[in-house]
Amino acid sequence: MKPTTSLLVVCLVAMVVGGCSQRAEEVSKAAAGSEQDLSAVEKAAEKADEAIDASENPEGKLAIALDFLERYPVSEETGTGFLDSAVYWLVEDLDRPEEAYELVEGILSRVEDPDTKLEVQMNLAILHSKTGRVDELDKLAVVMAEEHDFKYTDYLKVMELATEAEAWELAIDQAEASLAFATPEAYQSQYPDMTAEESEKGGHRRVAFSSAHMGWAQANLGRAEEAVATFAAAAPSTSYSFLGADETPLHLYWGKTLLLRGDADGALEKLAVEAIHGDAEAGDVYRQAWIAARGSEAGLDERLWALREENAKPLPEFTLNDYDGKSLESSSFAGDVIVVVAWHPT
Repeated sequence: MKPTTSLLVVCLVAMVVGGCSQRAEEVSKAAAGSEQDLSAVEKAAEKADEAIDASENPEGKLAIALDFLERYPVSEETGTGFLDSAVYWLVEDLDRPEEAYELVEGILSRVEDPDTKLEVQMNLAILHSKTGRVDELDKLAVVMAEEHDFKYTDYLKVMELATEAEAWELAIDQAEASLAFATPEAYQSQYPDMTAEESEKGGHRRVAFSSAHMGWAQANLGRAEEAVATFAAAAPSTSYSFLGADETPLHLYWGKTLLLRGDADGALEKLAVEAIHGDAEAGDVYRQAWIAARGSEAGLDERLWALREENAKPLPEFTLNDYDGKSLESSSFAGDVIVVVAWHPT
């Protein structure tokens, strides 16, 4: 929602790390002169968006979203705009899933545009996942795949929802289907502006994402050895952050699988970098593995600090421009603490 304003904010932030002043100026001019060109739906969406930002509680935010959806139930702002926000507030904040079902199913009955219908169906899939209705999620996944030309990102979304709902067979089915799109060619077909190198990396990352979910589902179905083989086969395909953390869930689920089958030391090895540079779940699993291997948390904090020192990397030399166009070199900040925020405008 509010794409023009969002792009302006993105560009302003991006100027700090590389310069986006020209694009920001263009967007600013466009924003100033575009009000008269906005449709009634876009204007209503902007006003509703502003009101939601100003509201201080979920009930107030929900009321604004519901009012918009009542007036414009099948607009372009529906599926991934006001509807998914309303579903989130109803389920996560207000614990009223039945109202969320009534809302989503009511809108779904009125939608004709295929893209919007898929977005609404994904909201229904989220509801099934959150409420543990595995059979309904399974049926809906079949319907969506039959009615729409699924892309990799669609399979990935359902795969993630199946994993969250512990619908392990469905997670495996979605992972297997998604692997047909986990190639450089398929990646470039979906994103034609990408270079061959970027498409190569993107295709490999898809293999790692799908294999991560497939392996974790296999492990939870009692097929831990098969799961470990799945992770190992996909390991060359994953990618890593500057500090060495896996950018996919592969090592997280690999470590969780090793812990599940009683190999705490193996889990500690797989999660060593993830525990300090990955997400919070990786840190939690590392702690569980440490206790399983050592009997208590004694020595854990010291080990984590040692891992930070072992995996520390010097900041590479770089040159950036500030808001005034002045060139700044990283070497000029030697000895100071620097916070580098990289924002990639899209």
